[in-house]
Amino acid sequence: MKIFARPLLATCAIAMSVSAMQGGNYAWPANYEGVMLQGFYWDSYSDTRWTNLESQSDELSQYFKLIWVPNSGRCGSGNNMGYMPQYWFTNHNSSFGTESQLRKMITTFKEKGTGIIADVVVNHRNGVTNWADFPVEQWNGRTWQIGPEGICSNDELVNASGQVKPTGAPDTGENFDGCRDLDHTNANVQDNVKNYCKFLLEDLGYTGFRYDMVKGYAGRFNKIYNEYSKPTYSVGEYWDGSYDAVAAWIEATGKQSAAFDFPGKYAINKAFAENDMTQLVWKANGTTPQPAGMIHFGYAQYSVTFVDNHDTYRDGSKFNGNVIAANAFILCSPGTPCVFLPHWKSNKTEIKKLIAVRNAVGIHNMSAVKVLKTTRDCYMAEVTGSKGKLVVKIGSAMDSPSGYSNSDIKASGNGYCVWSKTGVVEPDPTPDPTPDPAPGIPTDLYVIGNLAQGSWDTTVGVKMTADGNKMTAHNVTLSCVAGESKAFFSLVTTLGADWDVVNSSDRYGAIDKDAPVNVGTPVEFLKYPANVNASAAYSWGVAPGTYDITANFADMTLLVTAPGQSGIDGTSAEPNETTAPIYYNLQGVRVDNPTPGLYIVVRGNKVSKETVR
Repeated sequence: MKIFARPLLATCAIAMSVSAMQGGNYAWPANYEGVMLQGFYWDSYSDTRWTNLESQSDELSQYFKLIWVPNSGRCGSGNNMGYMPQYWFTNHNSSFGTESQLRKMITTFKEKGTGIIADVVVNHRNGVTNWADFPVEQWNGRTWQIGPEGICSNDELVNASGQVKPTGAPDTGENFDGCRDLDHTNANVQDNVKNYCKFLLEDLGYTGFRYDMVKGYAGRFNKIYNEYSKPTYSVGEYWDGSYDAVAAWIEATGKQSAAFDFPGKYAINKAFAENDMTQLVWKANGTTPQPAGMIHFGYAQYSVTFVDNHDTYRDGSKFNGNVIAANAFILCSPGTPCVFLPHWKSNKTEIKKLIAVRNAVGIHNMSAVKVLKTTRDCYMAEVTGSKGKLVVKIGSAMDSPSGYSNSDIKASGNGYCVWSKTGVVEPDPTPDPTPDPAPGIPTDLYVIGNLAQGSWDTTVGVKMTADGNKMTAHNVTLSCVAGESKAFFSLVTTLGADWDVVNSSDRYGAIDKDAPVNVGTPVEFLKYPANVNASAAYSWGVAPGTYDITANFADMTLLVTAPGQSGIDGTSAEPNETTAPIYYNLQGVRVDNPTPGLYIVVRGNKVSKETVR
């Protein structure tokens, strides 16, 4: 969950006192070699349905040993992501499916060796009919309820008219407006949380926890909850770019929880935004180069690395660089990498190969790293696993490590390369040279908006034609209305007599309201699912004119071009022999430096399948 303090990058690390471990370790296993998938993003109600995830269990379980899913407890009527929790023990019929579907999904993945991580939201809680009427629930022969004595005395409830007054102790962390902040010093609250965690593990069958918004209460309470419920995996969302702050929280839990590596995430953001790969390096003790973030100085075991998550993806913290290269960095480093679902869906072939290399070499969360080179255009490091070594290079430099040849390259692409002398089993057989159309592309798609044929007329739209992963509308004339300098448009899958008809089907639109589009520059788009939020789809704004408009479903980007320049069924002249080819793999993802294999090749408006040798 997003918190409201903007994280800052730490400039230095302070010396941390390392407490001795007492009893069992319920944080994260040492030398852990698994990779995690965040199996959702904001409003992923279709992609993250329990039945949909379960249907992909054969594929996902080959690459991911942990899958983090949204909070599964019921949080009221309507669709929601689970961050305003109501029920803990008795009702797990959520926006993602029924409780029986949840249990079946967890069991199916467990049988294939993949554990499901619960999103545990215990910093705050929501009432069922008013601000604070938490439900009375029965589980394990006991009654569970939290009253006003379990709500922090400085919660905003204290000033709400017509509501019960909170009588708990002051908050031990940051306040969260929108739900009632729970008083974790209260014995009854602790008892409820401890047993809720136990219920998630022992009854529903989850493998471990992702604790939401742990800045909202003192870290010592996560130690209490984990030592009681005994999860195999625990990771907290301590959203802060400071190495010192995240390390201090891990220590506060008695090292009974790992943490998401926000310092590493912000270092990755900065490295790619500034084209400066030296940002991927931290000088341990001021002298020894190590990977940036939490994956050094004794915290690698407790670090879950990531490039983006559901919050940062729609926040100012979103990663906007080379997604595959950034994932190559975390997948070829210590810590436990957590791959984001949209990144996986858009770059599946490349990420599969990177995970296969990691697994073959046996890279784990405590692997030793020797940084071989660090310049603005090159991060190169040797990483030692349980079964071998690899060398990873991130950046544009055409450098190779000493002792390795091209035959040792196990994965490569734009801005990254991985060498190893350890054999790697190819993740998938050779794809069918004539694959079926990519899944997820709508059958029908129309441009609607300030059209010359009718401004936002629900019966009028310019139909888009399909070509592989793309759909294009040609010669779309857009005009601005009085008082506006831009023309606005979005994409719909159904036309009809009114907006109720249109919004009963999926829509595709901008990430932000009235997002500007520049001709020739791709922008991302989102799916607004029917009966969820199609009516809330955002539109784009563009200068009035006539355009080709292309939606690329391979990477979920929209491109507005002058007519005939879309590259799909356009009106441009037939290319000559000198037209520069553009290569795409068979999943429709552009490849700037193709290695030998079969590709879709575009020359002007000519598309063919060719083998690169």
